[in-house]
Amino acid sequence: MILLLALVPGLALADNAVMEELGSKAARTAMQELKIEKGDASVLVLTSAGHAIVDGQTTQAALKGLNAESGNSVGDANLFQVLRPHWKPVWFYFFNKANGEAVFLQADSQALNKTPDEFKALSNDQVFSKISKANVDIDYLANHTDDGNETFNKKAFNGNEFSLAGISNVWGRGGSFDFIQATCFHDHLCPGVTSGLFLAKYVEEKLPITNISTESYKVISCPNWCKDDLLQMRWDATPGKSGMFVMALTDTEKKAVPNIAGIYIRWNDTRKEGDALALGFNFSAVALPQWTGPSWGSKLYQDIVLMDYVDKPEAFITVIKEFDVDAAKLAMLQNAGMHPLKVAGVM
Repeated sequence: MILLLALVPGLALADNAVMEELGSKAARTAMQELKIEKGDASVLVLTSAGHAIVDGQTTQAALKGLNAESGNSVGDANLFQVLRPHWKPVWFYFFNKANGEAVFLQADSQALNKTPDEFKALSNDQVFSKISKANVDIDYLANHTDDGNETFNKKAFNGNEFSLAGISNVWGRGGSFDFIQATCFHDHLCPGVTSGLFLAKYVEEKLPITNISTESYKVISCPNWCKDDLLQMRWDATPGKSGMFVMALTDTEKKAVPNIAGIYIRWNDTRKEGDALALGFNFSAVALPQWTGPSWGSKLYQDIVLMDYVDKPEAFITVIKEFDVDAAKLAMLQNAGMHPLKVAGVM
């Protein structure tokens, strides 16, 4: 038993060495395909490494290899982990905003069972079950829809096409670190996540946090949509810490309160009171330019044009009701069996 316990750290080191080399191999391969050099500031790296678990082995060591070989890092805002369930494959994606070209590599789980020396000796087609290259810049795609059809319809990135292309295009056009980080938590960038950013900025302007020791935001999300994942990241308003309560609405209820986007509360935990806004969000409030190509590009294009309104969230948002909240009303808004929109008096 003592001998077995003594061997475990060595086994873990061997597994980490394979994962680190996996990250290095992915970077070397992608850099060769894209003809880029280490430290190129035009390059974005996205990966499921750190979330994926392969045969019981965590994959965070691949991030070390990625960083060492490519020069990309979280600190430079050009390396992000995209949330995936731990049972999904580990993959790597490199995007060059200078020309829109991207390379996707998915690891072959069988190769990761090798010893470090055996793994280093494997060829790229033995390490990766898929290596594919495509141009995903939205301007390129608008003029080369056949290429887009090939990429999206034939799943060049193993089903991750929309996720990776959306994040890439907005990052390449100056998307902020915190926004890209939130989209990676959501696992893709879509107009719903962007609406969360607009709602957050609107609430922060109307109900600013003035005492960081006692104040926080609480969200009564009804109805729920992609916005809520951004709010969890931006405000640390998670269900597990009672910062967010999520409830669906029926179609009839949605019609009763058109465009309702939930209730947002600035809560003072010392005084046990807060200020609340019931807000509406209307995606059609602004006549945005429209995508005229194949359906796979519609939301990608909307992601981009919406970014012009990051500093004008009020264009899409209306205040349905402002009201005060005490501890008793907060409990009623949060508790099962009580309809929050009825408690708030908006339905």
